[in-house]
Amino acid sequence: MIRWWAVLGMGLALLAGAVLRLIWPTDIEYKADEVWTFQHSRETELPPLGMPSSVDVPNPGMSLWAFILLQRLSGAEDPPALARAVQLANVAALLLLVVFALRHVPPPEREAWLWAAALVAVNPLAVLFHRKIWPPCLLPLLTLAMLYGWWYRQRRGPAFLWGLIGACLGQIHMSGFFFAGGFALWALLFDRPSHPNPPSLAEKVRIGERQRVAWGSWLVGSAMGVLPMLPWLAHLLSHPSTRPLNLHRWVHACELKFWVRWCTEAFGLGINYTFGPYFREFLRYPLLGDRPTYLVGVLHGFVVGVALLLLLRAAGQLGHPRERWYSLWIGRSSASAFTQNAALWGFGLLLTLSCFSIHRHYMIVLFPLEFLWVARLALPPDCLTASAAGPLRFGRALLLSLCLAQFLLSANMLAYIHGRKNFAGAEYGISYAAQQTAR
Repeated sequence: MIRWWAVLGMGLALLAGAVLRLIWPTDIEYKADEVWTFQHSRETELPPLGMPSSVDVPNPGMSLWAFILLQRLSGAEDPPALARAVQLANVAALLLLVVFALRHVPPPEREAWLWAAALVAVNPLAVLFHRKIWPPCLLPLLTLAMLYGWWYRQRRGPAFLWGLIGACLGQIHMSGFFFAGGFALWALLFDRPSHPNPPSLAEKVRIGERQRVAWGSWLVGSAMGVLPMLPWLAHLLSHPSTRPLNLHRWVHACELKFWVRWCTEAFGLGINYTFGPYFREFLRYPLLGDRPTYLVGVLHGFVVGVALLLLLRAAGQLGHPRERWYSLWIGRSSASAFTQNAALWGFGLLLTLSCFSIHRHYMIVLFPLEFLWVARLALPPDCLTASAAGPLRFGRALLLSLCLAQFLLSANMLAYIHGRKNFAGAEYGISYAAQQTAR
């Protein structure tokens, strides 16, 4: 039974997440990518190709089709209105995440998913990315749909959905191909019956045990999802890139950026990415009159402390017996652990071994698995028992403090953007509101 304080807390987190995404609609990033996407969202037909990428290769057409659909549904006539449609889609993703946790996650694992929803609702980088006119910012809803199919992958319908959505994710943004591929590889390698003495085929039929993954349905869904990208593939074959190959790309695999960002962004660290040279000024905020309070700097120090505490506590579990160690790394102990590790290791290894430079927006597709990992660090299975009330209260206190700290960071981030508006030379650039004022 869900207690009243949990319902109240979840409602406040969702309300905070919605406000943070929808407030100050004209304070959006509006650089070349956003300008291109808005201008082409009014296309009367579905073009076969999307926006040109930084490596002189166009993106698949679906990355633009999604915005054409949003423009038709919302009737957006200006960039803030189209950005509002993106923001509402991400608010819907938050609500559906809570529904998924309540309806489909087993009760012993449900609390971690609800904490994950609360964390992603107020996380500064999630808020930042959920407000933009940019293809990766549309991934959360699709990721959640793929996770639903993955969750029931032994059934034909959900397995079909898993394959279909997985193929579409990559057409919205390249990271989706690696995300879907990582999940398929993880299931292929490790999603096997855990019997000490595996039954024969006749015994399986007798006890009614089914295949762990409906691979045939997944393959059909994947094949159907690939069909919209055939014009894009034909273009790549007929117009190969003339850009010279970077022979030193292998260096990116040694940077381990995926796991560095996994271990920091979910705690609210990384705002320096968008503010660049203005970040030191941001650490002084909020101001009382003209005097800095340095609250933002203190909050950063606090979340670093909580992150180190949880990571050190998790490191202590690595010395457990081999069976427990295997469970920690593979995740067969629970559906949540297996799903989390499919992203952490399956997706992470594929993306790292690709030798691409891993940018921060490649992590958007993880919705909400980075945050599930944080919640499970704070609430390990051995503390979710009646005899472990102390560790359970301590884990919940850590998660609540993280939610409050990240909410304050996000609120100060948006207030700083609203007040300054001009971040020339930084990733954020000059906001749409400032550009309109200058005109």
